Amino acid sequence: MRKKIAEHIGSIIFIGLVFAVIFAIWGPAGNSSPYRHLAEIKELTGLRFLDLSNPEDRTLLHEALDFVEPEKTQEHDSLLSEIRIYMNALLRAEPGSPGVSRELTLKKTGSLLLMLAQFAWVYVLVLLLTTYCVETFAVYRFIRSQQPAGFSVMVKSGWHNLLHHQGWVGKFRGGFAVFRWILKTTAKGLVMLFLFAPAYVIAYSFKTRFDTDSVVLMILLGVISNGVLVTYAQKYYTFLTAESRKGYVQTAIVKNLKKDYGFKSATGIRLSTIFRIRKTFPGHIFGHIYQNVRYQYLNTLKEQASFLITGLIIIEMALNIQGHLCYELMQNILYRNPGIVLMILFGIFLIVKLTEMVIDYLLFLQDRKIGSHS
Repeated sequence: MRKKIAEHIGSIIFIGLVFAVIFAIWGPAGNSSPYRHLAEIKELTGLRFLDLSNPEDRTLLHEALDFVEPEKTQEHDSLLSEIRIYMNALLRAEPGSPGVSRELTLKKTGSLLLMLAQFAWVYVLVLLLTTYCVETFAVYRFIRSQQPAGFSVMVKSGWHNLLHHQGWVGKFRGGFAVFRWILKTTAKGLVMLFLFAPAYVIAYSFKTRFDTDSVVLMILLGVISNGVLVTYAQKYYTFLTAESRKGYVQTAIVKNLKKDYGFKSATGIRLSTIFRIRKTFPGHIFGHIYQNVRYQYLNTLKEQASFLITGLIIIEMALNIQGHLCYELMQNILYRNPGIVLMILFGIFLIVKLTEMVIDYLLFLQDRKIGSHS
């Protein structure tokens, strides 16, 4: 364990030195304008018939520029991004204020640390919620797969009655069973489509404006969007299926451990057990399968955490959630403020490394527990 901790600390020091060298070469921000298109911005914001603080007017301007100069679409994207930042800075700046500070002052550092702390607790909460949902969905799916396919048999019987039964009562029952199957399949498809949808697509379906009160929305989008739940629930389910086919499972069954997966059976698994935060299955063969898979999945959790933190960054930047860390990152990338950009990136890197260190420590504890039992 000490070796792994030393590796993590070494990587933190190395990345810190790399960022310091980049900052030394790039140099601190100067006093020049943070906007590449300042002249165009002042000209466009001076037009009386356009209110560029309004997203609809900015969209209209974007379409007009693309129509006149279709070969400069990327430049227009950059111009509109700067206009949005410029207008937000004007709205938030006090009279006589130069707008967003370009210097890494003590006050600015404190503000960035607060943003980083807010981003960190949102990330930790989303990671815990996602891990619980991934585990619960996978366990539920596995247990259902071990039960008799009653619904499938009912659908086949329904089709048979609908096509071949002579009485109208039989046909009605058959048609109702088929109709239930169609509804269930459609609902499942819509849920899968929703879970795989990018965060900004889901968000803009319900809301058109995002501000500093959007933390709850951000947590919700982090959990349900970008395919995280579906992707990693499938991986967890694959681990459960592979583990259930190992030899020790058959040996445990021979030793009279419970193997009934029915929800209502006296020797089965209750549905409420699956949804507990701390899942236990005493006396059941699935308890051993579940514990072994939880241990195997810890390494996959590093990948899930990296994917999740990337999704949260995209959510904040794409949805323009003001007052948050990644909105600040986007602003300072456009302003070309290397000190602030590197500080934010290093903070995010530290969150990732701390996550990996915690997971490695959990693996170490689990290895020691297994060693003490062997």
